[in-house]
Amino acid sequence: MSTSIVGLYDPADDKSSCGVGFITRKDGVQTHDVLIKGSEALCSVPHRGGMSSEGVGDGGGVSVDLSLRFFRKVTGRSDLRAGRFCVGNFFLPDDDAQHARAAALVERELLDRGFTTLAVRDVPVDNSAIRPAAIAHQLPVRQWIFEVPTPRPEPAVVDRLVHEALLAIEAIAYNTPALRGLYPLSLSARTQVLKGRLNSDEVIPYFRDLVDPDHAVHTMYFHTRFSTNTDPHPTMAQPFRFMAHNGELNTDKKNRLSEAAVASAKRRAIVRPPGQSDSCRLDQTLEARVIEDSVDLVTAVVSMMPPAWENDTTLSPAVRAMFEYFSLYEEKNDGPAALVFGDGTIIGARLDRLGLRPLRTIETHDYVCAFSEAGQIAFAPETVIHRGRVEAGGMLYFDHRDRHTYTAREALEKIAAQRDYRSLLEQSRILIEDIPAVPAEKVSSPTRYNGTFEVHQRYMAYSLDQESFKFLMDPMLTHGAEKVSAMGYGNAINAFSDREGGVARYFSQRFAQVTNPPLDSIREADGMTLRVALGAKMTAGQGKQIVISSPILGHLDMLKIREQKHTPHRRFEMLYPAAGDAQAMVDAMTALGDAVVAFAAEQGGIAVLTDRHVSHERATLPAIMVVGALNQRLIDAGLRLRVSLIVESGQIESSHHVAAALGFGASAVYPLSVQLRAEEKFAADPDAAFRRFAKAAEKSLMKTMGRVGLCTVESYIGGEFFEPNFLDTSDPVLRQWFPNMKSPVG
Repeated sequence: MSTSIVGLYDPADDKSSCGVGFITRKDGVQTHDVLIKGSEALCSVPHRGGMSSEGVGDGGGVSVDLSLRFFRKVTGRSDLRAGRFCVGNFFLPDDDAQHARAAALVERELLDRGFTTLAVRDVPVDNSAIRPAAIAHQLPVRQWIFEVPTPRPEPAVVDRLVHEALLAIEAIAYNTPALRGLYPLSLSARTQVLKGRLNSDEVIPYFRDLVDPDHAVHTMYFHTRFSTNTDPHPTMAQPFRFMAHNGELNTDKKNRLSEAAVASAKRRAIVRPPGQSDSCRLDQTLEARVIEDSVDLVTAVVSMMPPAWENDTTLSPAVRAMFEYFSLYEEKNDGPAALVFGDGTIIGARLDRLGLRPLRTIETHDYVCAFSEAGQIAFAPETVIHRGRVEAGGMLYFDHRDRHTYTAREALEKIAAQRDYRSLLEQSRILIEDIPAVPAEKVSSPTRYNGTFEVHQRYMAYSLDQESFKFLMDPMLTHGAEKVSAMGYGNAINAFSDREGGVARYFSQRFAQVTNPPLDSIREADGMTLRVALGAKMTAGQGKQIVISSPILGHLDMLKIREQKHTPHRRFEMLYPAAGDAQAMVDAMTALGDAVVAFAAEQGGIAVLTDRHVSHERATLPAIMVVGALNQRLIDAGLRLRVSLIVESGQIESSHHVAAALGFGASAVYPLSVQLRAEEKFAADPDAAFRRFAKAAEKSLMKTMGRVGLCTVESYIGGEFFEPNFLDTSDPVLRQWFPNMKSPVG
């Protein structure tokens, strides 16, 4: 699998579509008929996979519950019981000479945890079921069957032991060059995964185990096509261990950065397989939430991929409270995404908040199914109870413990009833509207300034010029909308101008492409939100979070934050000696970073970064560099979840500057120069003028989010959805501040 970048080509930009589905018996009885019908469903969607000119498929696979009858036959143990054995399927290293070493690693990690080896075998395959050219692209699957320790632990303990062994194997396999290619398809006491470089109609007949009449299961879910954003390769074929995913996760980059921050806070590392896709990353996160955090599968899926609850007035108060509580600590995974998930007991399907992928459902007397397309299995009409579809933000799942099918409403109400989320929410957050207004005697002017500049000099110190007012600020203050001209605003990029205009202009916005078109922020307004929670995340346990409806704050909001006692806050100046050189600026950035990191470690809460008091003696540090550098410092220190950054800066002159500050990690901004201009130009009612600017900037921010297919500004914050233009991010200093930015040009 090639992951190398050649010229301007980056394999991470490749994108493709795919198909998913599940079938389960409502009575929980394991039968071979499930695999027969599953094969029918797979044979119905060859167009949802890719095929080379030689007929080689680009990926397909299935996940099934462990068949008691089949594994009793394989092991010769008629007393084998569910939950008392686990099955591991592995791709072995590319180097045949390393197979024995890989086998020893797998067995050692399981035996050290008390498991006993019952059988080891190569999963038999039928090469006549695939095209001749495809044979060379398949990887052999080595299967281990282990008996659980004695005395037999509880199922949750078995799951954790297996998970620990899996992580230990991956940590060595993915970091040892000699073991390149060693990859666990699955290791579980509940399910097994079989997959390869296959067309959809080849999956079942290729694996002889799946056509064995003794292979009886009650549930199967499948995926056709390799994992989005990767090359076709058996390791990135789906399904993965807990789910299969059709679509693309627009939030993937932000999710990875956030997960790195969480892992750093827990003082542990995330071990990712080579060329990991967005779908594989989601599965890895879901597995961690279920096994390591002991969250049940349905709750984990719902919290990680919430519906557009912010604008849905039909949800009950309990469900709304649950989702708002989740939002205070759970990172969102937005698609478009159609997700099928299962653990051998629960099987379900879910759509993300916009529902831009199809999921059709059918329930018969014996089966519950969900597929990317209707009619993938030809059930007799007289057996059909209901046909339908999963709607945007909706779900359907079947629980074999109570033999019940749950619709989205039932599922959400059931989860919401498990805890008193309204009380938890009241203990964890406060709306900024509910914070009392600052008494008149404590209100200081928003234009209060302790420096030596006149207003026009402050504008220049912030890198503003007449174009900043004529084309950007004034139209928004006057009309509540960005200025529109025949060919747009054609200001030269920094590299071609003798007026720099601020660091933000060195970055351009990325946008969604190919399988993920940009979102229409007007049409999809009900699914989008600018809501932000300020303060330490609940996992850090530092006071309440302050919820704001927009990341663009006014001076009254800043006063409320200054005077409130619900969450700690501190101000930090983004200034350095005006007479200093480049090293003086770097030293000032380092000192500022040290101060913010110390605040996060000692207290946590809200850090206000301000350049309000710029003067002849003290110049402004570039706000975008400050935010990028601090964001990275906090992640590296494992403290990112303990602090929210608010940028109070005169450098923020336009909607792009707002987006850049947020995109590099600020949770909110107070555009100081906009307030100054409103005071200067609209003295009769500056607050109304500022609100018009905020309205225009919010509308533009929604468009910007839509360009990368994002629905929530919290998913955009810190996601670094930019491309640097003529900025050498390989420079030793810039590499520290923008480690995830790569300049394709310049």
